[in-house]
Amino acid sequence: MNPTYRQLYSSVWMLTALLACQPSSEKQQTAASAVADTSTAIPVVVSRVKDSQANGQLVLSGSAESETTVNLGFMVSGKLNRVTIQEGQTVRAGQLIASIEPTDYQLGVTIANANVARVQDEYNRLTILKERGSVTPSDYEKAVTGLAEVKARQQLAEKNLKETKLYSPISGIVARKGANPGEIIPQGQPLFQIADIEPIKIRVSVPESEVGQLRLGQTAQVSIPALNKNFTGKVSLIGAVADPTTRAYSVKIDLPNPQLHIRPGMIADATLPSSQAKKALVLPGNAVLRDDDQSTYVFVADTQKKQAFRRKVTIGQIFANDVEITSGLTPADLVITGGQQKLQDGAAIQFNQPAQ
Repeated sequence: MNPTYRQLYSSVWMLTALLACQPSSEKQQTAASAVADTSTAIPVVVSRVKDSQANGQLVLSGSAESETTVNLGFMVSGKLNRVTIQEGQTVRAGQLIASIEPTDYQLGVTIANANVARVQDEYNRLTILKERGSVTPSDYEKAVTGLAEVKARQQLAEKNLKETKLYSPISGIVARKGANPGEIIPQGQPLFQIADIEPIKIRVSVPESEVGQLRLGQTAQVSIPALNKNFTGKVSLIGAVADPTTRAYSVKIDLPNPQLHIRPGMIADATLPSSQAKKALVLPGNAVLRDDDQSTYVFVADTQKKQAFRRKVTIGQIFANDVEITSGLTPADLVITGGQQKLQDGAAIQFNQPAQ
């Protein structure tokens, strides 16, 4: 074969082979891309929304209040020379709260002690004379009475000196601080308030149609919006008399408060059993997520597209492990209950288990 034709034939063959390989390469890239998409799918667990007959619940607004509140003041007057507490501070029973300048009261004790010593000597002398028959009964009785009087004044002086220091009778928090060092304090004026808040009380008003369903010791779920937390408490008091205007009964719920985070006056929402039953859409509470603005949403799984889509929902009652959904879902929806924290709207997903 002519060398020129041989060279031309070889070039054409190489070009044809190169073109033939190109579609195969594109197919491989497409397949590789599909594998990459599959590999980014997020494993999730899903659960069907339950359409169930839920026990009725009463959600009532109330407020927190202290178990015991004590107003403290001095039983003696004087110049306040020390205050050891601030409002909001925790205190323990027996802790020093404040003190009054004690100098005048210390002098009072010194004078009382001197009077007792003087009258005691006179009493001792007359006692000896009485044994000898050298003192009249009336003089001796005066000595006895005089000694009793100065001893009583001595006890009063010692008591007044002790009263220059003010101690907290209970453990709790300082609800009010009404005086500062340097002020002249009158006797008996309330200056400080200590609130016992462990446990703390949640007071709500229950309609007369529902109060008969409640029992002492019954469990209640309580939400404190200011803390964005839920707590479990127990009914500790059911009022015996209805409010004449609202016809509602006062109910108190005890909440453990070891960290003293719940403070008197905080708004509380208490969930109590109701005599009314109703149909409700229910799903596990951990499926519900919150935005920065506290709006609630879930991720719903699309089994055909194998994608997760964000769905805004409204929460109703809160049960032990579940929540009621009042809007945003239907019984046909598959809600993602595992792996949802990693999802974004439209994310690819793969199922770890059949729908429950």
